[in-house]
Amino acid sequence: MTRRQANRWSVAATAVALAAATVLTATGSAAEASATPSGGLPGFKDGYVVSDGLRIHYAMAGHGPALVLLHGWPETLQAWEQVAPALAEDHTVIAVDLRGLGRSQASDSDAYGSYTPLTLAADVHTVVDRLGFGGARIAVAGHDVGGAVALAYAARYRDQVSQLGVLEAPPTTWYLKLVAEHPNFLWWDSFINGQQPGLPEQLVAGKEKVFYGSVYNNGGPGGAPSAKSQREYIAAYSRPGATRSGFDFFRQQDKGMPEVQALLDRAPLTMPVLGLGGQNSMKDAIGTDLKNVATNVTTAVVPNANHWVLEEDPRFVVDQLRQLLAR
Repeated sequence: MTRRQANRWSVAATAVALAAATVLTATGSAAEASATPSGGLPGFKDGYVVSDGLRIHYAMAGHGPALVLLHGWPETLQAWEQVAPALAEDHTVIAVDLRGLGRSQASDSDAYGSYTPLTLAADVHTVVDRLGFGGARIAVAGHDVGGAVALAYAARYRDQVSQLGVLEAPPTTWYLKLVAEHPNFLWWDSFINGQQPGLPEQLVAGKEKVFYGSVYNNGGPGGAPSAKSQREYIAAYSRPGATRSGFDFFRQQDKGMPEVQALLDRAPLTMPVLGLGGQNSMKDAIGTDLKNVATNVTTAVVPNANHWVLEEDPRFVVDQLRQLLAR
């Protein structure tokens, strides 16, 4: 057992107790929020590509060079609803639902490797290739978990990436360090990685509204996803397999993130990179940490924002991404 695993398990009982008390005292369920997730972006065309035997959902619009957008947890590609249309004015924007989330199919197996950043990046690469951009250099940007996948994509397919944006996502093993230092603030990580496999899913089932709502509204000043967005996300994560898929990303990161770090240790990234954090969340730490794995990094901080920067200040995010794409 690694020191980080021991630290996680030392607080897992507390996290499980907290989550259990939260979900058991709540009234209502995801059914109250929304019957089904809408799952798309206004003005975008939806489609599916099969990767590793799974149907991966994407939404595409615009023209010009390709820009891939990857959402975080617990969200879907709809997180980009206020950002993607503006970027589609001069780019072909491809927003992807990560494996098992949104409208994308979940893996039947939760064995190691099904939800690592490199596996999810391979799904995205298949989408890009099937849509006809396999031979072109593309830009990739991701928020939260999507930022980790975007970084993994750039590490593995670096010759095919023109620009990289990492939003509110500590790079690779820096996230592991953050969890070790702040396990009670990032309580869901310890809850998910408890010693009893499957227990977190059982506690959340039927109580998705209160569990995910507590994540959306966790910590500090600043905003959160809108009530409409939260209803849509909760509906999406109430689908069979969605909660497990999201949880498995966290369960597999102890090995999955060092795999990405190993690729970056061999050679840092040289394409233009943007590290963006919220003023009331990760601030400039994203850009600072990215400088350890990339040589051409610009740092930006979203004023007065918490973690949910895509909704809190979409204009600022669009402006920063446009500056990145111009580099």
